Amino acid sequence: MPLLNRLVVATGLLIGLAGCGGGSSTNAPGSPGDPGTDPGSGEPRATCQQDFTPERVAAGENCDPNLNRTQFCPLVPGAEYLRSRSEVIACDGVTVSKHPIVGGGFQTDYIAIRSSAGGAPSAVYLALHYLGASADYQANLTRLSELAKARNVLVVVPQAPGIGGLLPLPDGLPPVDGNFLARWPTALSQPVESYLQLLDATVADARVRFGAGSAPLYAAGLSNGVPMAYFYACGRADRVDAILAVAGNQNNESASACQPSRAVGLVIIHGTADPIIAYGGLLGLTRPIPTNFEDFKALNQCVGSDGEATLVGAQGDVRLDFAPDCAGGRRVVLASLLGGGHNWPGDDSGLLLGLDLPVGPFGPARNDIDATIQGFDLLRYAAGD
Repeated sequence: MPLLNRLVVATGLLIGLAGCGGGSSTNAPGSPGDPGTDPGSGEPRATCQQDFTPERVAAGENCDPNLNRTQFCPLVPGAEYLRSRSEVIACDGVTVSKHPIVGGGFQTDYIAIRSSAGGAPSAVYLALHYLGASADYQANLTRLSELAKARNVLVVVPQAPGIGGLLPLPDGLPPVDGNFLARWPTALSQPVESYLQLLDATVADARVRFGAGSAPLYAAGLSNGVPMAYFYACGRADRVDAILAVAGNQNNESASACQPSRAVGLVIIHGTADPIIAYGGLLGLTRPIPTNFEDFKALNQCVGSDGEATLVGAQGDVRLDFAPDCAGGRRVVLASLLGGGHNWPGDDSGLLLGLDLPVGPFGPARNDIDATIQGFDLLRYAAGD
């Protein structure tokens, strides 16, 4: 990627995120990473690349995220950066479409990304973007075309309304529309229920339009999208099966008010050196990330001891803490990137990849776990599906 493009990427991400609350590989039979065969059917067990779980990591299977990353779709070339800000750059075998949606008093649109092979999707994946992002760029940055193809997922990326949806304007002034400072609510004092209704309408439209009526629903948020994912789990537990929180948090008031009507699986992926949303909390003003893990264990009535595993990465390790025995078959997972910064692990930004410097404007940019494909597998695991 040319240096100018790298600088443009860094500048774009700095504005957006700073304000947010090769071929496949197989293991030889009998090797430590060999999954073996199912004792009942005699068929080969799924590998960690087909179904990533903490137990597979603990068992010593080869769970290198790079064995999946870019195996289904190539990364977006640096020359396409400007185009990627306003258009989903899909790969072969993926279909992309955009649809208007009205809900909660908002009028916006959403992007649908799905496999071109047809058939019923395995799940509906609701992707909630970071502060000020376009839905198109969120889809490119987090490789959602690759996810749709790799796991036969219907990916739905709603565009958050502009800042006018959150800030009251003087009488007589028109509302601010479009993507200007597009953001999701972060506090209960904001119109959370209206945004929940917008997501309800988006999911309902996508289910009917693409024949996904009975598919499980997962919601994934990045940075500013994380509070909205928590709001969705707390306020729509009857509709969502699991949520993924990447480099984001909820505030204490929202957490105290969270009373889901049923258990909802939770996956947290967060860097311990995140300079924007501190992993350990900030002077008692923000919640330590592990507190969300503990809260959802209590909400989901998890019992027994937590499991632990370490995913050894090329740039650093990922500590996995997980509660495998919760109500309704749900699970709760905390993936802590030791020394990781504020990013979506496995993203397609590649700020300084050309110089082999894994850093970005928000701390170390680490790909030792893939929040896209492995993150989806963990959502499936947390939901008990």
